[in-house]
Amino acid sequence: MGRLADVAVAGVYQTQQGDLSDCRQPSVWWESVRGACADAGLSVGDIDGIIGDGPLDPGLRDRMPAPGIAEQLGHPLRFHARSAVGAGSTASGLNLAAYAVSHGLAEVVVIANAVAGRGGGYASADRDEAVAAMAKLSGPYEYVYGTTRVSDCAVMAMRHMHDYGTTAEHLAEIAVAQRHGATLHPLSVHGRRGELTIDQVVGSRLVADPLHLLDCCSINQGGGAIVVTSAAGAAAVGRHPTVVLLGYGEGHSHIDPNAVEKLTEFPAARLAADTAFGMAGVRRDEIDVAGIGDHFTIGVLMGLEDAGFCGKGEGGAFVSGGGTALGGRLPTNTSGGFLSFSHAGICGIFTLIEVVEQLRQEAGPRQVPAARLGFVSGVGGVQQAFSAAVLGRA
Repeated sequence: MGRLADVAVAGVYQTQQGDLSDCRQPSVWWESVRGACADAGLSVGDIDGIIGDGPLDPGLRDRMPAPGIAEQLGHPLRFHARSAVGAGSTASGLNLAAYAVSHGLAEVVVIANAVAGRGGGYASADRDEAVAAMAKLSGPYEYVYGTTRVSDCAVMAMRHMHDYGTTAEHLAEIAVAQRHGATLHPLSVHGRRGELTIDQVVGSRLVADPLHLLDCCSINQGGGAIVVTSAAGAAAVGRHPTVVLLGYGEGHSHIDPNAVEKLTEFPAARLAADTAFGMAGVRRDEIDVAGIGDHFTIGVLMGLEDAGFCGKGEGGAFVSGGGTALGGRLPTNTSGGFLSFSHAGICGIFTLIEVVEQLRQEAGPRQVPAARLGFVSGVGGVQQAFSAAVLGRA
């Protein structure tokens, strides 16, 4: 039986992000996979395992993606698994890939995410259609009254403000810090729009009180992929510093947001983080860079608290003064996150890729100096399901 630390994220790749409605989704998926394999010093012919759904081809190719991919590769796949933690599925998929590699079930496993074309649902290029579809991801007893993802999170933000004195300016600090990172990433959706100020965030129109427009993620299209293989194999290729998975955890708690016992605390998130840190044997204060699911700014603030980087109710003080910015106490979502880099499909893959690039020391002007340990937290839905991973540079 292998260990997680024997497994590495050997390759990463991201396509253009934005409006890819004129592209075919399978083409973007395969571009992502080919790019990640090339980054790892491998070819697509080396793939013998996949995590996720693969290209969204019709019929059985959609319901049973592994045989379809195997057919295109020209050889059987040895491993296929799916993860269901919403946008946090990438970290949980990483754990599945690590399991396969460390137990000899596969040697090269790919996790890919791609959204393109003119399909419907929350992957749609049409904003209103995507928003309507995402609203229905909660339980059936709430969305019929007009709730949306932003209104659910706005209730949590309002309660956090009531209980702990958190302010709109605290939340704006997160958006400002992440936009700065996005301006330094050539693929980001919003980086080209330039820096933000706290006044601009707080002055943007209210979407669901107290969340303003610039507290909310965008909806766009794009692709990304990672390749997982043995740490020894990745080191032998020597293309990049080896980034290994040190610890992993999950937590699942509810479907209906009204089933939460306390709107400002999510024990499932703490369970996921505690499991990951315990497995890794790493302290919170040793983490150099973090990726926290940021569909909305309040998600980052509560995510930092629930992951144990600060106490409950201390998130506002933690992010103040650029606490999550480059050069801050814990640089977080340094490429811009969902708010400013990309919110496309199972968007947690972009969070993971950024942490890997930071640990490789390949983040360019966004680089956190001497980063060796990273933390990734993915969230599905409205704080309903969590995955957490600790990664390190070997």
